[in-house]
Amino acid sequence: MEHKNLTLEHDKNLIDNILDIVDMRYIILFLYIIRNDLFKDLTDKAVVESYERVLMLDEIFKSNVVNFWDEEFIETYIDLGLIKNVRSVRAFQQKDDDFILKLGEETITLENDKISVPDDTLYLIINKKFKFLKRRNFNLALTRLKGVRCEKSSMIHPLIFGIGEHDYTLSDDFYYILDQYGNIYQAIKIEVTIEGFYQRFNEIQEKIKIFIKIFEPALNTKPIMKKIAKAIEESKDIIQYLKDEKVELSDKFNFDKINKNDDIYQKWNSQLLTLLKTRNQIEQLDKKLIDLKNHYSGKNKKYRYLEFIEKISFNEDEIVDIIQNSLIDYRNELVKINEEISKITEKELKLLNLDYERLIIMSSEE
Repeated sequence: MEHKNLTLEHDKNLIDNILDIVDMRYIILFLYIIRNDLFKDLTDKAVVESYERVLMLDEIFKSNVVNFWDEEFIETYIDLGLIKNVRSVRAFQQKDDDFILKLGEETITLENDKISVPDDTLYLIINKKFKFLKRRNFNLALTRLKGVRCEKSSMIHPLIFGIGEHDYTLSDDFYYILDQYGNIYQAIKIEVTIEGFYQRFNEIQEKIKIFIKIFEPALNTKPIMKKIAKAIEESKDIIQYLKDEKVELSDKFNFDKINKNDDIYQKWNSQLLTLLKTRNQIEQLDKKLIDLKNHYSGKNKKYRYLEFIEKISFNEDEIVDIIQNSLIDYRNELVKINEEISKITEKELKLLNLDYERLIIMSSEE
C-alpha cells in the first residue's frame, strides 16, 4: 500500500534533497520558525489573541506592542524584519512610546487555525538574512514546493500550501517532521552569522583585487595568483619568480633601466608586494571560511541539513563551539587585514602608478 503523507520513514532522502537547495530550504525553515518560534504552533491562545488585537488597530504605537506582546515575541518579530521601520531590538527600545510602527501593507495573519504568510513578506524575511537569494529563484522555489513528487510512490507531496493568491503556510506533515530535529532557529542563526561574516569578507577581498588591478590586471588572474601563492610559500621574490615562470607582464615590470633606490620605485614596489601578500592571506582565509560553510552546504558538505540541525541543537561534537571559536579567530584575522587595507586609497594608488610610469619614461630617456 502506497503511503500518502510525508513521513520521515519514507521521505527522509527527499527532505534532505529539498533542504540542500538553499532557495527551498529557507522558505521551509522560515515558515517553520514563524509557526514554531513566533506563534508557538498556535497552542498559546494568549499569543494569538494579543497578536490579533494589535493587528486590529488603525495605528500601532510602540506602547501597544509593549503592552500586548511579550518580550520574546517582540524580539523574534523584530529579528524577522516584520516591523519595517525598526531594524533591531536595541533600536526599538530607544523609540518613544508614541512611535508609530509600520508592519507593511501586508503582514502575517491567522485564519482558521492557519498561519498565512504573504509571499512578499516571506521573501523580505529571507532576503534580510540572505542577500544572495533572488526573487525569481524564490518564486520558482515556491511553485516547486507546492507539489514535490515522492521518491517511493506515485504521490505528490505538498510541502507548502497556497492560501488565496499570494499567501503560504507550511504543511503539517513537514512541520512535525522538522520539529523532531531540535532548534531550527539556532541553526539558521549560525548560518546568518557565517553568511554575514562572509559578506564582509567579500567586500574586503574585492577591495584588494581593485587595488592590485591598478598595478597590473594580470596579477588578478587565477593562474598567476597560484604562482604568486607558490612564490610566497617558498619565500621567493614574487616578481622575479613570475618572470622565471615565463609569465607575461607589462613593461612596467622591466626594472633594468630603473634606479631601484629611487623613492618612487621603492614605494611602488613595496606597496605592490604588500597587496599581493595581503591578497594571499585573504585567499587562505577564504579556504577556511569555505570549510566552515561545508558543515551544511557546498559540494563537500559534512552533514545533510537535518543532521546539521540536530548537531547544532545539541552541540554534538562541540560543533557550535568550533564554529563560534573559528569565527572569532577569522574575525581577528580579517580585522588586521582591513586595518592595513584601510590605510590605502584608490586615488593614492592611481597617483603612485602615474608617478611610477613617469619614472619609467624618464629612465628610458636617460
